Amino acid sequence: MMAALLVGTLPLAGCGAGSDGNASDQAEGRTPVTVTHVVNGPIRNTVVLNATSRFLRKNTVRSTVTGRVERNFIALGDRVTAGHPLYVVRTKEAEALGTMAARDSSFRIGGSITINAPASGIVTQMDKQQNDYVSDGDQLAVIADASSSAFVMQVPYELDNNARIGDACTIVLPDSSTVQGTITTRLSMMDGASQTQGFVVKPAGSRVFPEGLAGTVRLTVDRHADAQVLPASSVLGNEEMTRFWVMRLIDDSTAVNVPVQRGIVTHDSVEVLKPRFDPGDRFLLTGGYGLADTARVVITH
Repeated sequence: MMAALLVGTLPLAGCGAGSDGNASDQAEGRTPVTVTHVVNGPIRNTVVLNATSRFLRKNTVRSTVTGRVERNFIALGDRVTAGHPLYVVRTKEAEALGTMAARDSSFRIGGSITINAPASGIVTQMDKQQNDYVSDGDQLAVIADASSSAFVMQVPYELDNNARIGDACTIVLPDSSTVQGTITTRLSMMDGASQTQGFVVKPAGSRVFPEGLAGTVRLTVDRHADAQVLPASSVLGNEEMTRFWVMRLIDDSTAVNVPVQRGIVTHDSVEVLKPRFDPGDRFLLTGGYGLADTARVVITH
């Protein structure tokens, strides 16, 4: 009776052990990850530099006589054309002889000089108003050439070679809108305090920007036309950022550590110089941080 009972219970014990083994396989610790592939294409590295709008050409309107401003025909912001009358100045001699002319109708004197705009543009400064006294050569107004509206970009000396005449760049305005521009001129002066040099960036189109508008310019400092690129989150590094690696899948459940050499790095992408990978290789996009050199993973999507 005892032997029969033992024989009957052995199969039950065997079934229980098999169930525990399957549960153990299912409970095996595997890190959930997402995957990505390498992409071959262009990548570039840009820096953001300060830029301020200016009128590069300005014409100063000066008085040609000494006297009093009898009339003025302009206001700040007016657009004028070359030859447009700006001021009428009555000479001091005409002022002195004015009382004599009032007593003697046969005595006639003009003495009013019209000063015209020397060039077309926008009135950006007015130094004299009606009835102001002026001397010969005094500044009356400033007219800016609207076609000379541009941005002056301040480039640190260490990036001087990256700002090349003729290169295209992007101007970002305070409202986050952008304008394409071209570097046209290198200015000869260096700012002593910031050690930056000015470069003129001419915006595309005919838009005129108010002088003093502060923007930024995205300047490309490095570019590769056919680079091997991975998302930035796929390329991991040590605390000192001296060693970098990726976690590459060798099958659907195993990822291994592969050291890499980085090239251009942007905020969302990294160029991998070495080694060269196949287009079908898969890499951990998320979940790779802190994994061992060989790790068991489960792909979530």
